Amino acid sequence: MLNKFSLLIALACIGASQASELSDRNVVTRSLTVQDSELQVVGALGYGKNGDEDGIEVGFDARYGLNDDWTIGLGHTRYRFLDRGDSDLGLELTLGAGLKGMYEKLGQSNVDVLGYGADIMGKYVYSQDTALLFGAQYVFWNVQHTDKNADEYRFNLGVQHQVLEDVVVSADYTLRSLNDMTQSTAHEASVSMNYALSRSLDAGVYLKYSSFNPQENGFTADSANKQGVGAYVSYRF
Repeated sequence: MLNKFSLLIALACIGASQASELSDRNVVTRSLTVQDSELQVVGALGYGKNGDEDGIEVGFDARYGLNDDWTIGLGHTRYRFLDRGDSDLGLELTLGAGLKGMYEKLGQSNVDVLGYGADIMGKYVYSQDTALLFGAQYVFWNVQHTDKNADEYRFNLGVQHQVLEDVVVSADYTLRSLNDMTQSTAHEASVSMNYALSRSLDAGVYLKYSSFNPQENGFTADSANKQGVGAYVSYRF
């Protein structure tokens, strides 16, 4: 946690001067990376449930653009190697790496299982109103104090559609191919609605579902929720 706060402070210092140009207001045409010198801060609050277990979820992230193509964040980075050129339409491709998730080992308190990985993520913008997102990633789960590690492959497909001015609805599906876990596959899906209040400020709500069973795979029940609902706010400057 301390390392994340230290990185956040560093990002804030780097982004002390406002970016010359912010990312697109329209989420559909917005790039997968932030603009040069742009700092984005995201906070989320949600409610999650897994069987008889439930609780409040709090999320936080920050991203900074070293340039238009290379973004760094809290424990992750993304590089765009194919942009859409002068047009808002067409294909965009990126490579990402970093922390992909965290669980807690069942029966062993304070033993965190960290997931590190790399991915390729793309976006094809058909029009100002509709875009397709897709990607594949590899995640290695490092189980501390043991040699019983695990890994997985993830494949995801999503769509963004502008239903009203400044209002974009998104849907996303992810297939997880699990190795060295009890479950061999798991499915995740989410829907969200984003409202761009200004060029800098976004607010949204989301619903999500996962068939991943943390206890069945050796993790604590509160490591991952099967259902969740929440809201988020994003600010860029």
